[in-house]
Amino acid sequence: MQKINISIVSGALAVGLAALLWSLDGVFIRPQFYRFPAGLLVFLEHALGFLVLLPFLIRGWKEVRKMPLQDWASLGWICLWGGLLGTLFITRAFFAAYDPQTGTTLATVVILQKLQPVFALLLARLILKEQLRRDFYIWALIAILAAYMLAFAKPGMQLRDIRLVDPAAFYALLAAFAFGSSTVFGKHFTRNLRFETATALRFGGTMLLALVFIFPSGQLSQISGLEPLHWKLLVLIVFSSGALSMFIYYFGLKRIPASVASIFELVWPLSALVLDYFIHGSTLNLLQYLAAAALLTAFYMIIRSKPEKARNKKEAEIESAL
Repeated sequence: MQKINISIVSGALAVGLAALLWSLDGVFIRPQFYRFPAGLLVFLEHALGFLVLLPFLIRGWKEVRKMPLQDWASLGWICLWGGLLGTLFITRAFFAAYDPQTGTTLATVVILQKLQPVFALLLARLILKEQLRRDFYIWALIAILAAYMLAFAKPGMQLRDIRLVDPAAFYALLAAFAFGSSTVFGKHFTRNLRFETATALRFGGTMLLALVFIFPSGQLSQISGLEPLHWKLLVLIVFSSGALSMFIYYFGLKRIPASVASIFELVWPLSALVLDYFIHGSTLNLLQYLAAAALLTAFYMIIRSKPEKARNKKEAEIESAL
């Protein structure tokens, strides 16, 4: 019987837990900031998160000073796409979906967001040269299809609800690319850093980029409009879907390939359904049960898969040069 790699299991569970925390954000927290600019929210959550993570950056400063140029380039991509633009896009996607004037359902955001692993798998193969067993791609495809079924089967979510020409769909697609590519570059970025240091750098870099983005538009002046409830929610974001989730995520990403991480991020739709059941009493239909079972089975089979060992010297040199 094939033994399960403990390191892969712990990494996959960590990524899944981070995805669970992200689902809490999108469903229950972020919509409370609907009347504020998305850029301001991105800046505030990363600024508060950076303050919490600053001690880890100070402790790991020797690592930072030794970072090669390629790692700084990866950090720049992560901060720009995964941090600033990705968070900005998904926030605007949810805002557009919650806008009664657009008539867009959450299906647009939830379903199109499932394209994220597609981008990640392609880039992991092209950029990181990840060599995975053939059965991994079979189970990855099953996981992606199961995630689609979970979204489509939810009451009120139909295929016709997806409107490719509307703000929610546009921003959801951009967010899928931003987060998918950041998974790949995040794997490259964390190769020479402890996950704590990597998380702190990611939040610090995104905070600076967000400040540059919002400062010319005068969005900082709207901080005065934040009520005590909003500040409490921002603190909740830091210790749930923000700094804490990214801290857990990088812990997991250090232990598994980017391809595997991208699949376990599909915990998002599964956890959203579970939360919907316990909070709103929404029950699952037969198709949802089957899809959830298929997704969990795919998760199990993926963590049992072992990377291909056969890699020639040239491929290893290419990866080390990235």
